[in-house]
Amino acid sequence: MAFAATRTMLTTGFGVLTSHRALRAFPRRSAVTGAVVMGAPMLLVGTDIVGTASATPLLLAGAAYLLTMIVTTFGNAALIAQTDIVLRGGYPTAAEGRRAARARWAAVLLWALAAATVLPVLRLVEHDFRDMRATRGRTRTAWADVANLTLPKIVLEHRNPIDALRDSRATLERGWGPGVASSARLGVVGYVLVLVGLLVSVSVGAALGAQAQAGIGLPYGAAVGGWFGLSVFTTALIFVSAATAVYQVALYRYTVDGRTPPAFAADLTRAFQP
Repeated sequence: MAFAATRTMLTTGFGVLTSHRALRAFPRRSAVTGAVVMGAPMLLVGTDIVGTASATPLLLAGAAYLLTMIVTTFGNAALIAQTDIVLRGGYPTAAEGRRAARARWAAVLLWALAAATVLPVLRLVEHDFRDMRATRGRTRTAWADVANLTLPKIVLEHRNPIDALRDSRATLERGWGPGVASSARLGVVGYVLVLVGLLVSVSVGAALGAQAQAGIGLPYGAAVGGWFGLSVFTTALIFVSAATAVYQVALYRYTVDGRTPPAFAADLTRAFQP
């Protein structure tokens, strides 16, 4: 069920995302920035500028991860502002989207930091604890599911992150009932898929780069190849994140209008279930 719902969410989100050039511009810009930011630690280590014996590579990787999450979240904030216009029948512009994200920069930054640090932990453990509470009849909608409406509320309703989270829970209860769970969540399986994809992308890229170094003399071929594989993987994740942001706006419009937006060809009445 979760895989089918996730596939429907992503394919429909991609359909809306690719329907307008202005919407596609946001993940493209984030992907380019992410490739540069995430590739810097790998190239520094691979070219022996930074030694592997110290903790510096880990610190660089952590900083690169946070910066990429911040860039992606700001891109999604701009995308959300313009997707809302599309789902209401308007025409989006990239400049207006960036202006909307900049106008909410403090709240978006705080949410980006939370999304990079707190939400991954919640997604890993919260549903297990929720299932344990369910046997005692004490379930509430998981915070990781409540977060689906948080960034749209930050951008479109000008709320701070804490207020947006609280109102998102109340909104979910009004729209789908109390104690519901997202139909489009993969939990631990999703993290395993991401980890496997990361390892495969970097390993294949590094292997191809090493062959290029041996065959045509490409300097630091393994490092360059690993960076290329990482960039491809990061780009894919950013576009998946963008499709998810489109889905979140559709959920938001559903809670506001009481119906699925015509431009979003999916049934949102079952987006959350008991």
